[in-house]
Parts: sequence; structure tokens; C-alpha cells
Amino acid sequence: MIRRPPRQANGYRSYPPETLARVQLIRRSLAIGFTLNELAEILRGRDGGGAPCRKVRNLTATKLENIEERLRELVTLRDELRATLKQWDVALAKTPAHQRSGLLESLSLPNSICPKRLSPFSATAKTKN
Repeated sequence: MIRRPPRQANGYRSYPPETLARVQLIRRSLAIGFTLNELAEILRGRDGGGAPCRKVRNLTATKLENIEERLRELVTLRDELRATLKQWDVALAKTPAHQRSGLLESLSLPNSICPKRLSPFSATAKTKN
């Protein structure tokens, strides 16, 4: 993506000014969710004289859709965790000190209020690029 200029006598490389703009473009693109592979493909096309603007726009729209879906899943998970904690607080209030109240066991009950959606760490909850 960025060509290395030859080394100077002191061993340093002197990059042209447009390299800074390229690095900033790459860093910002990665920060908003582009993968290195996506970015490499887009930049190859652009550097070859192409106009990948529509592809960039479509990829970005897909990333936004994935984030919005993920946010909906996280809000649902948050609400279910809040409900679980309320249920557990009731169970703990009825349990004498130093006795188990069965919190973990309650997660396996069919009528449990525990999170039924994807865990934020599950493999299927990743973005769908």
C-alpha cells in the first residue's frame, strides 16, 4: 500500500508528503471498521485508476447495518441481564448468609429470565462482513 523509499546515507527513509495522507486514510478506515483486506482491495482499485466509491459506500452501509443489529442485540441482552439481576436479588434476599441460593442453576431453568440472546462474546455475534 505504501512504497518504501530507498534509504538515505544515514539509514533513514524520506517519505514523500502524500504518504502522511495515505497513512491517515488507512488509520481512519480501519477505525471505522474496514478490514485490511477490504482496504487493500479498494486502494488497489483506486491506485489502478478505478473509482471504487460505490463499493466503499456499500461496504460502509453494510458495516452500519451490522453495528445497528449488534446494538439491538446488546440492548436486549442488557435488559435481560437487568431482569436476571432483579430475580437474583429476590432469591438472595430470601437466602440465609453462607447458603447457596442457586443463582447459576437458575440459568438452566426453562422459565428463567436469564439472557436468551447471543452472548456478546459468541462467535455468531460477530459482524457479518
